[in-house]
Amino acid sequence: MKSLLFLVFIYAGIPFFTHCQNESPPSDDDDNTEVPANDDDDPHTEKVASFSFVSNQCGGNVWYKPEGTIVNAHVDESFGNRDLWPQLVENLKRTGGSFSIFAAEIGHMSSTSGLLRILKEEGIPLSVEMPGFTQCIPGTLLGEAELNGKAVNGVNIFSTIFRITNPADRTDPDGKGWFVTKDRVPIIPDEILFDERQPNLCPEFDANILAGTKGTWEERKAAAKKSNGCAVSMGDYNILLATLRQDYVDFLNVAKAKWGAQMPAVGIHWNVVAGWEWRDQNGLDAIYAQNPSYFNIANNFYAIVQNCPQYNSVQYLNDLIDVLTAAGFKPKTVHMDVDWTYDIPYITETLKRHKEALKTKGVQMGINIVEASLRDDEELYLDGTTLRRRTISSGKPNELYENTLIAIVQFLKASGIYEEGMQMRVGSWSHRPYETGTQVDEKITGSMAHTANEIVKLLSL
Repeated sequence: MKSLLFLVFIYAGIPFFTHCQNESPPSDDDDNTEVPANDDDDPHTEKVASFSFVSNQCGGNVWYKPEGTIVNAHVDESFGNRDLWPQLVENLKRTGGSFSIFAAEIGHMSSTSGLLRILKEEGIPLSVEMPGFTQCIPGTLLGEAELNGKAVNGVNIFSTIFRITNPADRTDPDGKGWFVTKDRVPIIPDEILFDERQPNLCPEFDANILAGTKGTWEERKAAAKKSNGCAVSMGDYNILLATLRQDYVDFLNVAKAKWGAQMPAVGIHWNVVAGWEWRDQNGLDAIYAQNPSYFNIANNFYAIVQNCPQYNSVQYLNDLIDVLTAAGFKPKTVHMDVDWTYDIPYITETLKRHKEALKTKGVQMGINIVEASLRDDEELYLDGTTLRRRTISSGKPNELYENTLIAIVQFLKASGIYEEGMQMRVGSWSHRPYETGTQVDEKITGSMAHTANEIVKLLSL
């Protein structure tokens, strides 16, 4: 999902980088009073959302420049015009849905006009994607950076990771954090939504080394474990998982200290991907214990998904919810972030297990209706009860993307995964749809707004 071009690893105290505009300082007259995105008495008592919308998040990301250009400009230049998406506005209001933006976009937005004004006038909640949680930075330091603009062990991560250095076209988040608009008004969102921390920060294994190394099982794992630059990931696996869970709490303690009684709701993205099976050391241990010769053949490693999936990610999410709930930060919704192109039987079973587990926890299940791994000339389509991939060389990229998202929803219905009470979160983690300015018009087939409205009709919401 939503990968960054740079990762910064600071658990060890020393920054390590790998891959995965001038403004004067605020004057003494700047108003530092934080303004809720919606100033209802309690923004979190609205009905449970059945649908939400994510504009193409690449719009505000200067670190995401395919072919040297920013793809979709900024939301105030497009969704800041209500006339371009009136039906979507009504759909969001009727379903209790939020409008989601990437945190980096706030510095480009006006507090008194454009999208923020529309959301406030229409009573539509603002959900903000936090981009830093894929980074190997302890939760407290990451919270202080993203929310308050503090350096991480002396490093300005807005510059080193997000490529925002002395910007002329936005408020500089350095020293302020993400939640300050272009006209320098601090805002409070209705929801903050965390990117995936697990399994992103869990180490991978080299299947060939695992198969070819002699010695004990622990020696073989140690030899095959790939360093990902995150020091804590190379230690005990269960301690790593506990540390990553605590990072959420530590970050949210910073948010609570900042926002107090106006603390936003908490949402989580959770990966539903085959990579869980390949990185989960507890699962590998269980397979070895049952069949010590299984990993002697390198190809068997990646065939775990088909031969002996462990589905431990379901329990790990349960554990995270328990930790957050105990700390007073029970998540409102967990959004499943799915790889729709690798192994449909595996993701179907995983989603069904998550659905039942989340019911027992009293947490809403959301599903990200997005797709990030297809080429511009590719789409997914429903074939019976499964999804298949095809190339349509004459197809328009945006329309193929719309077809893909509709096919995903059709699959969720046909497979029995979707049910009333879930939240379908329609958006994009990639460059598609290509749309700037008036191209977001919901009357245009292939626009993100048109796609979202079609999905609302498909679900009869």
